[in-house]
Amino acid sequence: MDFIRYAVDDFVLDESFQEFVADADSEAGIFWQAWLKEHPQQQEAAREAYALVKGLGPAQHNLVPAGVKQQELIRLRKRLQHAPVARPRLRSQRRAGLLWLSTLMLALLAVVGWWQWVGPGKEAATMVRYTTANGQRRTVVLPDNSVVTLNANSTLTTTGQWTASTPREVWLTGEAYFQVTHRAAQPVSNIQAAPAHVKFVVHAGELAVSVVGTQFDVNSRAGATKVVLRSGKVIVDRKAGLTRENMAMQPGDLVETSTARPALTRRRVKPDLYSAWTQDQLRFQDTPVREIVQLLRRSYHLQVEVSDPAILNQEITGDVPANSLDVLLPALAKALDIQVTRTGNVVRFRSITR
Repeated sequence: MDFIRYAVDDFVLDESFQEFVADADSEAGIFWQAWLKEHPQQQEAAREAYALVKGLGPAQHNLVPAGVKQQELIRLRKRLQHAPVARPRLRSQRRAGLLWLSTLMLALLAVVGWWQWVGPGKEAATMVRYTTANGQRRTVVLPDNSVVTLNANSTLTTTGQWTASTPREVWLTGEAYFQVTHRAAQPVSNIQAAPAHVKFVVHAGELAVSVVGTQFDVNSRAGATKVVLRSGKVIVDRKAGLTRENMAMQPGDLVETSTARPALTRRRVKPDLYSAWTQDQLRFQDTPVREIVQLLRRSYHLQVEVSDPAILNQEITGDVPANSLDVLLPALAKALDIQVTRTGNVVRFRSITR
């Protein structure tokens, strides 16, 4: 979604923006706080929305009165802007009946709440980003002493300040291995219902991964997200239309979703195969070359060319060094009995002519 192009009406009708206002500590809340701070050019649209809502009366925590009609909104917009000609009408006017009205009222409340939270004289929560480049790995110790190991070409985002009572939430693009510290004073049977400061939530792609303290790997790249659990318990949750889909994981489970196949699927794996990269190893077990090619593209930003499609169906079992392409590529060539050459960021796989 191109939020840079959002006008006032777009913010008002955006469901995530509504969620942000309803709960500033939610996933949407943290996102919008950071985004608005980083895009000051959109502050004017927010101010206009605030003025529009403020003109309807004092902000309250209940629904806007049903007597607020679209014509009143149009007239109010004219008054606030001192414009002789009405601006384009709200998109929501194309919606009919109660659906239009309920959506608009919730959104208006959202805008009022946002302004009250980050209005004049206030700043959004400071966000911290940890990134890695090609072939780089990085270990991050979070304020609760949880340890996150970032794989190459990955980004971890979180709030800059944590306290014993604030939610533990992070946002991941790429791959990371999490070792989460327990905060619960006693065993937690229902992770989703646990207090926000007790559970730890990783937002990756379409998934929210909730734990209270455990070790697991999350890989979210190119429209697909995988979660591999090494120990403890994990709840994986995704929005599915008007409902939500969730799945409880056990150690050794791999749960994944993708743009092509959004429904959550589960399979049993050996977790060590998916966390070996933290020890600068790539550990394969009957892994097709086509998957290795994708790994080279995602983690090392290489352009891989394969001359013979049959190479893609070959499989590798064993450990290959991952911390240096000068070691990794020859090791792949030897294991596959093929020719592997590299020119800049272009890697070519060719069959050996005998």
